[in-house]
Amino acid sequence: MNHLHANKKSNHKDPVCGMDVSSENNAITATWNNEIYYFCAEHCRKEFEKSPEAYKKKNSFFLTRWWNNYLKRLNKVTNGKPKCCG
Repeated sequence: MNHLHANKKSNHKDPVCGMDVSSENNAITATWNNEIYYFCAEHCRKEFEKSPEAYKKKNSFFLTRWWNNYLKRLNKVTNGKPKCCG
């Protein structure tokens, strides 16, 4: 399994394993619904191609969960009030 190394700029998430990957050089990609997806290895690309819908839903779920956790932390720090209302 060939992974891209951390010395390259990482600017995409592998939708299968969540690893940061780069779009530089010989990036492993797949296109689905007119979007390009980047992968850390050929194995992840093949898994994605078996059922791309499942990975799209997975990413949406994790993004929603991350955003909700962020908002909870923000409310805790600011006591639920914007700084301008201090």
